[in-house]
Amino acid sequence: MRLLMRIVNVLCGLLALASGVTVLVSNLTDAGYRAHYGDSLPLVLAYVVFYGWVVMVYARDRGPVAWLTVAKTLGAYLFVGTFAVAGSLWMARTPGRYVYQLFDWGPGVTLVLIAFVMLGRGVWNTLNAMFFTAPWWTQLRRARPLVGRLVTSVFVALVVLFAWSFQQLTQLEADTFSVEAHEVAQFIHGTIDCDAIDEHRGSITRDVRQRKDRRYDVEIRYNCHDTQVVVRDPDGRLGQFRGPKQECCAADAVVPGGAAPTDDTPGHGL
Repeated sequence: MRLLMRIVNVLCGLLALASGVTVLVSNLTDAGYRAHYGDSLPLVLAYVVFYGWVVMVYARDRGPVAWLTVAKTLGAYLFVGTFAVAGSLWMARTPGRYVYQLFDWGPGVTLVLIAFVMLGRGVWNTLNAMFFTAPWWTQLRRARPLVGRLVTSVFVALVVLFAWSFQQLTQLEADTFSVEAHEVAQFIHGTIDCDAIDEHRGSITRDVRQRKDRRYDVEIRYNCHDTQVVVRDPDGRLGQFRGPKQECCAADAVVPGGAAPTDDTPGHGL
């Protein structure tokens, strides 16, 4: 069992290491990449060194395996705890961004990312820490049975909490967001041309679109570098799609969004 747990940890470490090396090489060879992400080279290098060490520790099964597992678990808890408010920033800015991209399948399939966060980062790291710190808490259970049972119950409670949170978030996702609305938003985004960007640049338009027998409330935020389409279906569920329209404006023609709506006329079709 220990060998299997070590293998899984080595594979996870290699995945993070590959992402870090890719980010490091991209920063060193592509000035545009570094300017876009704003990476700190010392931070990226430290990330690569750390995960190289992680792989070595688990592969050789020597050194502070238990302490390393605890540190990784606390880092995972920090990520899960801040995911709701800073998850997208964390995923984009850390050298592990390519690991997160494996599970970020877009607004229409967020269940995969939720599973990765709650089950992968939450449940797995808790069980991982429980396994590699077993000598600590088993000895505590023998020496002080009550305290030992309280410690192990914390592990169990955390696993249940993460699993319950996963179930609640998937239900909330199903109640709040619609794959069909996301598809409509993506379609509308693809139909926005440069004339529309020039006409509504920096503003918001709202209208109603028809698709077969269903009507969708549509809000479009026009910006050369980040045009966003938000769609609400007849059941009140949301879908959105966003992306740049760089071909429609010069590099220096950045107009901030957020102006007052300019068009509330319904009746457009898909």
